[in-house]
Amino acid sequence: MLVSLRIVFVMSPYQNAFFGELADALGQALDDIGVDRCLTTSPGDHVVREHDVFVLLPPHEYAALEGDSFIADKAVAQRTIGVSAEQPHQSFFGRNAEAGARLGAVLDFSQRAVAAYQRLGVDARHLSFGYVPSWDRVAGSTGPRTIETPALYFGNNRARRLPALAMAADQLSAARARLVVSDPSEPNRVGDVSFFTGEAKRSLLASTGLVVNIHQSEEPYFEWLRFAEAAHCGAPVLTETSTDTEPFEDGVHFISFKSGDLGTALIAALSDSEHLVEVAAAAYARLIESPLAESIIALVDAANELLVHPPPTSLPARIRTTPVGRNRRVEVQTQRPIGRQRQMMPWRRRSVSVGPMVVAPPGTSWRRPPAELIEQAGGASFVSVMCSGVDAAGEPMLEGLWPWEPWRLLHGQHLGRVLVVDGDLVRAAEHWLGDPIFDDFPHVRIQTYAARHGIKGAHVACPDASLAMPVDPTQGIDDVLAARCVDLVGQPR
Repeated sequence: MLVSLRIVFVMSPYQNAFFGELADALGQALDDIGVDRCLTTSPGDHVVREHDVFVLLPPHEYAALEGDSFIADKAVAQRTIGVSAEQPHQSFFGRNAEAGARLGAVLDFSQRAVAAYQRLGVDARHLSFGYVPSWDRVAGSTGPRTIETPALYFGNNRARRLPALAMAADQLSAARARLVVSDPSEPNRVGDVSFFTGEAKRSLLASTGLVVNIHQSEEPYFEWLRFAEAAHCGAPVLTETSTDTEPFEDGVHFISFKSGDLGTALIAALSDSEHLVEVAAAAYARLIESPLAESIIALVDAANELLVHPPPTSLPARIRTTPVGRNRRVEVQTQRPIGRQRQMMPWRRRSVSVGPMVVAPPGTSWRRPPAELIEQAGGASFVSVMCSGVDAAGEPMLEGLWPWEPWRLLHGQHLGRVLVVDGDLVRAAEHWLGDPIFDDFPHVRIQTYAARHGIKGAHVACPDASLAMPVDPTQGIDDVLAARCVDLVGQPR
């Protein structure tokens, strides 16, 4: 090992937050073995040293955000390692392979992915992911874990995953599961109500009874990083049948189920809490036997080999000045309790509140009583409820995926058609927004009123209702209605 080696992680400030977490974990492992490292989000200003080797994590995302000049510059590329965490079936994987063919080296956390790269002619290597001390939420804990979330799905809304969850809606509801569904259509740069990162994610996992994992495609790819994060926090994992899981074993370190059997497997797993404790303990014990500080040698070895190439005189500057995707900020008023809002209403002298009301399409059925859901809302004036059903093609699907995020209204999305609402809020919305364009969309009327006035909305992240009409996982609204929402939400008071 050359003591003068420095590994430089090059990232865009507009990348997914998780890749920042991953770079930090790899950096900590390099610190543990005494290898110099740094991270830059302004490569154009980076002063290149003679023994610098650069890491793109992952190459495709950096290139998509900042252009391919970093990869196209031969002097830079031959001193650069691409670290990938994508699955072979994804389009991102192909883009990483294209970039990897021009880079000095490629590493991946999955043996299955490494084999796929090699079939494409890319000489990839395996970087086994292991124990990261700063991710550990088990060491030092005493007594049994406090379980706040009996079962948890946290992942994206890829086309294969939502139907699998919809097919298990009865069991997920019975288990009081929580589905945290992220939107991968653009980088999730910071944590929010539908995308957990950092300490918030680890706290969530540490209080979860069972983590549910579903593959993004029919390929039995083991979601290494999701499993590792859960194991660091003492949460057992229930996953679809996977390959290339070594050194972790099915039935010992995790529980697997066959495609289509999620509901049955979920209930069976939750019915044996003692076994879940054993599985989580075994996974954690095996994890700490494989520290990332040991496997990081694969990255160091690859970097040392690239030092035979002369260093570039400089690095290409980034080109992006604004983030990709939708504006996720909405300037709303400070919330005023519903009691104060009644002072504005023509029926303000009523001595009795209307109470909770259901706003839902005809034929909606319930797995839990609506009154119970409003009690769960913690003081919110309305609750949107995740629903199962079938889509326009007759396939199982979910709707009402995302929590109360008013910015979605400005981008043509409602927050679910099934609401349990304070009755006075319903009447206030009708009084304030009598525009007939909303008559067929009472859920949008209520959400627009709430967004305009800064009223808190809660979300039941479990399929506790079922729609009789086709569900729409995009939760889209037409252009005319969307424009009206923008007009109303964007106006000053």
